[in-house]
Amino acid sequence: MRGKIAFVPLLSIALGPAAAGLLIAGCASDSSGRADGTDRPAKRRRAVAKASSFESSPGAREMAMDNEMGTYESADIEETMATHMDEVRGCYGRAGKARKFAGGKVMLRFQVSGDGTPQDVLVIENDLGNYEVERCVVEVARRVKFPPPDGKKATTFEYPVEFRSTHDIAVQDLEDSLKIDRDVGNAMRTLTNCGTVTPTGASAVFYVDGGGSIASVGFAAESPLDEQAGACVVKEMRRWKMSASLPGRMLRCRTNIPAVIAAASAEPLPSRPATLSAASRKRRR
Repeated sequence: MRGKIAFVPLLSIALGPAAAGLLIAGCASDSSGRADGTDRPAKRRRAVAKASSFESSPGAREMAMDNEMGTYESADIEETMATHMDEVRGCYGRAGKARKFAGGKVMLRFQVSGDGTPQDVLVIENDLGNYEVERCVVEVARRVKFPPPDGKKATTFEYPVEFRSTHDIAVQDLEDSLKIDRDVGNAMRTLTNCGTVTPTGASAVFYVDGGGSIASVGFAAESPLDEQAGACVVKEMRRWKMSASLPGRMLRCRTNIPAVIAAASAEPLPSRPATLSAASRKRRR
């Protein structure tokens, strides 16, 4: 049985001098995130990484653990992740043009063995909506070697990473939309040849540009993701055309990708349509 830390430290990919002012001792510096070492306006600067204090977190003082689960001191996680800041920061470069608008939190779930080796890392919550960045972060996280948990027993904990865009393109979180819901339902059958993204289905975050095209897609799931199927779904979704759009802005939406879609034939999908909801309003801007 694996334990789960109730609260975890926050790794933030931020922009601008205001964000740099939030850096604490031991965190990556503002200048380490610049592309060429020059001082640029906040709007154009590359991302920098920071880690907030785990010790000051509300749930960090007491972490209830079952006797059969491994445990970690907060410093073990914070210090280990701090050594991988540059790699995580570098992942945001994979967003390409999506850095102008794609931003938000990615919640990682680490499943760690008794010797501190990650057995798997899942993206279980996602406001970012960029598959390339998300997979890069997972790749980095899978290479992290933690010290053995106390008791040398397997454990599970969650660690959030937040990315902030340059805000060159404004983003509007879309409320439930009959147009988008209809379009997604009609287009969903185009994903049948991609295979199963996860055994339990996934949540997709996607951005619709001013012309109705999907400019960026990302996933979250409670079970392991098939990366080849995920890449296929991203490719197919970026061919979709949405009837709802807003000139000059990106609409950020969510939909469910059901596991059963892999078994669907060319016949229409079951009557239950894909659901759509607004992206999290807690996203930091």
